[in-house]
This record gives sequence, structure tokens and C-alpha cells, in this order.
Amino acid sequence: MDKTTSIMGACLLAASLSGCSGSKDFKPTEGMGAGELFAQACTTCHGENGNGKFGFLLKIAGSQTPLQEMADKIRNGGYVMPAFPNISEADALAIAGFLKGQ
Repeated sequence: MDKTTSIMGACLLAASLSGCSGSKDFKPTEGMGAGELFAQACTTCHGENGNGKFGFLLKIAGSQTPLQEMADKIRNGGYVMPAFPNISEADALAIAGFLKGQ
């Protein structure tokens, strides 16, 4: 993939994620299960049950990424993904496990 295509792809991805915000404001309610946490914090970007926005973009269901790596990305963010610092380590691991089972 050439540089222009990469830049255009990144811009398109960023534009499609404009609804993915409020991560620092998200505060889980005590006792929420992993599926409910995912539904409230993640579906805007990752789609229902992690199947991706528009059916393919940002699909994370069934990911082969190690649980700890997924949990770290949930809490700390990544290249495009915002951080969710109010989600505990245990809850982030639970969400990662939920996604692997989808």
C-alpha cells in the first residue's frame, strides 16, 4: 500500500470514528457484566458484540490478540482507539474474554 492510500485510509477511519468519544467520561456501574460494559462503552465504534462498524470496520470479536494486550488497549488506548481509564483492569480483562468468545 502506498503512502497516499495509507493516509487516505487513516483519514477515512478517523472520520468514521467521530462518534467514538467520551471514553474518559465513561464510568462503569459496579456489578456490570462484561457484555453490558462492552455494550455501553464499545459498541459505538466496534458494533454490536464486536462484529465491527458497518460489518467489517473495527471488528474485534474472536480476536486472536492475547487477553492482557486487549485489556491494556482498553485501558490505555492505541493508535486510533481512545483510552478508557475508568474501566478497571479486572473489567478490561473480562471485556477481552467476552470478545474472544464472540
